[in-house]
Amino acid sequence: MDTEPIYELRERLRAAGIAGTNLLSEDFRLKRALETFKPLETASPVFAKIGQLAQQFLSPDCKNPQGALLDTMTLVDAVICTLGTVEIQGEVHQADTLIKVQGDVNCSGSMIVNAPYSTLKELLEALTTSGSGHYGYVCDMRENHPELFRDYRVKYALVQALGASYAELADKVTDWLIEDNDRMILPLLYKDFEPDGKKDMVRRLKVIDALAGADANDFYIKMLATAQKDVRTELINALRHEPKNVSLLMDMSKTEKGKNKDKVFELLAEIRDENVYDYFKELAKKKPETALKYLRDTTTDWASELVADICVKVIEKFDKADSASETEKQDISNKIQNVARAIYGKGGTEICKCCRELLARTEGINHLLKETWKKPKYEYEYDILKCGVLHPQRYSYNAKAPDIEAALGKILHHSLILNPDTDMQMLVTELYEGQPDKKANIKFLAAVVTTKFLNDEDCVKWLEEQVTDKALLLPKFSPERMKAVIEAAAYVVWDEKECGYKLWGAHADVQYPDRKIVERPIKLSHAEEIMEWMKKHVSERVDDILSHWVALNDKDMCSKFGEYFYQKALLLSDNRAYLEYMKNCDWRICKNLGVNRVKQRPNILLWELYNWLTMLPGGRDAIMEETRTICEMVKNGKLNADRLKVEDLEIQMDEWSKRD
Repeated sequence: MDTEPIYELRERLRAAGIAGTNLLSEDFRLKRALETFKPLETASPVFAKIGQLAQQFLSPDCKNPQGALLDTMTLVDAVICTLGTVEIQGEVHQADTLIKVQGDVNCSGSMIVNAPYSTLKELLEALTTSGSGHYGYVCDMRENHPELFRDYRVKYALVQALGASYAELADKVTDWLIEDNDRMILPLLYKDFEPDGKKDMVRRLKVIDALAGADANDFYIKMLATAQKDVRTELINALRHEPKNVSLLMDMSKTEKGKNKDKVFELLAEIRDENVYDYFKELAKKKPETALKYLRDTTTDWASELVADICVKVIEKFDKADSASETEKQDISNKIQNVARAIYGKGGTEICKCCRELLARTEGINHLLKETWKKPKYEYEYDILKCGVLHPQRYSYNAKAPDIEAALGKILHHSLILNPDTDMQMLVTELYEGQPDKKANIKFLAAVVTTKFLNDEDCVKWLEEQVTDKALLLPKFSPERMKAVIEAAAYVVWDEKECGYKLWGAHADVQYPDRKIVERPIKLSHAEEIMEWMKKHVSERVDDILSHWVALNDKDMCSKFGEYFYQKALLLSDNRAYLEYMKNCDWRICKNLGVNRVKQRPNILLWELYNWLTMLPGGRDAIMEETRTICEMVKNGKLNADRLKVEDLEIQMDEWSKRD
């Protein structure tokens, strides 16, 4: 088929648009192009539509020739776009369509998708317009048809969705673009970037940062010239990728203000550079509290040295605190707390020496802390004396009162997750084993358990010994010591993407969604043995931890723990969490779960039962099976359901059966 006439028609339509619709009736070149195009109208419905639109704007009776002309031009451009011709010599070959398989190091490339527009229409609309249900629809499509998100039209729509009015959708799209790791999308992110923009530009930067890293350094610096507010903060953060930015950051530390200044210092504190060290050394002499603020999360060797120096000076002041005023005592208390917080992430012999010096003064420091401790104003504000630095997946264990031993126990534990320093591992082992009183050494038990995990030790027998006290020479299980073991285990999760275990924690002093995440891959050869041991000391918290330990690439383990969670779900009235655990294990047997739900709640309403049934991991088949069983048992009088109507349930089943 000769497609040259449509290209000629596009040129004439564009010329007509420039000349104006008043001259359409006199444009003989346009009429000639339409005559040449006419044979194509029988070849395709879309070509016929172009001919109809053209006759419409040429008609003397057309009330809106301008709109009709624009509609024709738009349709012609769209058709030409789909034709996709190129002027390159050579033969045409079939394009490879490769899907990168997770875990397959030999597989490369990405799928080339060219889905029909009818398939993508709703997805594109949900991504680019606001409306009820769009978030759920897009998430469902992502889960069930991820291949569509590789289509170039969807990629463009995803970039637009970074500015979606529904923030949860925009944030989710940000995560997807980072997860896909497709650098081909970078030109779309650079295009029309606004350095003085709002949240959508911040999200763009997060994706650029993740995909391009140091390769986009020139872009970051260029945008900084006019960047404002959160966009500026994000651009500063992106400067961390390029080591050559040290001098720029040093200059910015003198000119930036507020949180942007904090961000500059935070980046400098992570740089192993002699000039940066000298800069912070001077800062520590003049403003030690400010230096501690910026050094509290870094793992650099020189930061450990500076924190140790400041700690020595603080201890010297504490030793003279008896004669101090109330104001001075409060100042010393604040300094001790700040030093303790800054120990997080540090290592080396000098830091370990500081910890010993602080612990040697436990009684006096605790007395001072109780006199001066102030409760945080807001619940979300961190308090290192009570909850440490990191939160695990779901929960944390808080000390009941200010206690330097408990605080350091938590901080050293969390520090090992960020930086598994050898000296620090030896220290926590020394502090734990050197305490004959088990009530005292329990404060360091979580840290020692983490060292066992870090070193991939076969520690099941050791764990059992640690949670066992001897009362009158008889072994007795200690719930408190088990709680400490659980605290360490709560930071271990299975990383499905990397197919391995990792230590995972979120900074307690940074609110979602910009919280800092700490992740450290670990080898856990004896994971299943430890999991079986934890099952012997079962609780809902232990089950929650087990659900995060299940190796999702191990079918046998998934089957074993899927059944375990299923059996537990049968016994509990509120088993929603266990349904999620079963789903993660790809466990689909749900027999009697629905029946038990009705037995436990005989006054359950239809909508409540419906919402609960939709959570069943077996999908529609499990829902249909349980609903059918409930109907039969209610009819036979074997199941009491005061407020459920069988006919309504049967109608619901009929609707489910019609769904794809």
